[in-house]
Amino acid sequence: MEIYINENFRLTNDGSHNIIIEERKLIKSTKDGVADRYEWKDARYHGKLETACIALIDIVAIRSEAESIQELVDELRQIKSDIVQAVMNTKECECAWELSETSTHTLDTKMM
Repeated sequence: MEIYINENFRLTNDGSHNIIIEERKLIKSTKDGVADRYEWKDARYHGKLETACIALIDIVAIRSEAESIQELVDELRQIKSDIVQAVMNTKECECAWELSETSTHTLDTKMM
């Protein structure tokens, strides 16, 4: 499973127990003539898709550089929209409908 949330985050699994939040990281080259590159690095592990999605919202909130409450709320609404859209578009995940319907209240609560 690979669910791309946006250009910086994706959800994967380990094939048996965990949903993994992966973050795209820039790896700066220390050698002349070798270009910088991006790699996916594990950020967090979760047992359920819903808790991984909520944790992703927390990651965005913690790392936000927002200078006002409205900017932060806008960022959180955007990541929530990205998550729901990515999961809904992934045919591999049968729980996408459940995430968008039953978790909306949970995700909205996390944003406030």
